[in-house]
Amino acid sequence: MRTTLNLSELIVKEVEALYGSENRSKAVEKALEDAIRLKKLYAFMALKGRVEIDEEAVRKIRLAELYENEDNR
Repeated sequence: MRTTLNLSELIVKEVEALYGSENRSKAVEKALEDAIRLKKLYAFMALKGRVEIDEEAVRKIRLAELYENEDNR
């Protein structure tokens, strides 16, 4: 999608440097993806102590997935 944004030149240059990209669009896209991922992580971390997790059930699911992946090789 093509869009026009008014961004600080300093911020854009820093994003390009951080992501090792000379393509501004790709660098900004990667930065936005990271920002979304970080916000979701913070929201998930905010649930700590509010949600009870059945660790045994999680372990069983992980084992089942592991064996499923080995069977598909």
